[in-house]
Amino acid sequence: MKRLFKVLSLALLIAIAAPSVKAERVYMEVNKMPAQVERFLNDYYPGAKVNKAWAKMMRATTEPMWYRVNLDNGTKLWFDLTGNWYRVDAKKSNVPASIDLLPNDARKVIGEKYPDATVKKIKFKKDSYKVTLSDGQKLAFDKTYGLKVKKNK
Repeated sequence: MKRLFKVLSLALLIAIAAPSVKAERVYMEVNKMPAQVERFLNDYYPGAKVNKAWAKMMRATTEPMWYRVNLDNGTKLWFDLTGNWYRVDAKKSNVPASIDLLPNDARKVIGEKYPDATVKKIKFKKDSYKVTLSDGQKLAFDKTYGLKVKKNK
């Protein structure tokens, strides 16, 4: 009975607290974001126009959770709190060939196995990379950058 009471109490506490920590989108200029965001845009997307830029903020603390920038060519970019990229989505265009977001070993595997494909999406998460190619292939690289998963669209 005590265990049931503890579980119900915890569920009630979560239900009460959850609405108060909702996040909201706060539009901002890129120059108000960490300097790394602006450097990334200058290095990999020189001359690209920013359509929208915002931070996802926690209402309770007003601390940003992450930053997002949408470019005029349809590319969407996500950055963490310190301005490090963690996702690039270039569905309407391609991730620039000059971009060195993927480690050399992962780029080598893509070049050898998919020479005609271009990179459309890259997502970095805890020492692994998920990549979507122009031919619809979805690839995942583990922390040793060996090809871990391959899926057809």
